[in-house]
Amino acid sequence: MLSKKLQRAISCVLLLSCMIFAVGAANPTQTETIDYGDGYYLVITTTGKNADTTTRAVTERYIEREARAYHGSTYIGKYTLCGTFIYDGSRSAATADDWYASSSYGYSGSSSHSGSSVKGKCTFNYAGGKTYTITMTCDKNGNMSYTE
Repeated sequence: MLSKKLQRAISCVLLLSCMIFAVGAANPTQTETIDYGDGYYLVITTTGKNADTTTRAVTERYIEREARAYHGSTYIGKYTLCGTFIYDGSRSAATADDWYASSSYGYSGSSSHSGSSVKGKCTFNYAGGKTYTITMTCDKNGNMSYTE
């Protein structure tokens, strides 16, 4: 028979393990590479938080989509598109957008939201310039889809 202190310690460890697993599951990260076939490619990392806020069956979700641009082995810059969405099982809407970028070659960018989508674009001033466009869309159940 285990002592009460040992039982409590084991229970605490198990509880903390479950909490750590749940926190990791709430912030999924996905990485993918998009090759444009002309020497340019993007390495895109998507992070998000599910169910940041739930009020009266409306759930809010915040997503960041970071695109690192390359030409061959040359790193050009980074563009990050941020979007906030709400959904409730019968509808969804994009409620906010933002963007930021960095590049030693210079850049320009923008973002906007309409309906259930957030759209952003960034032009990096490397070798004549290349524009990248990213769209994030949330459906009524909180499922995300992306296009580049």
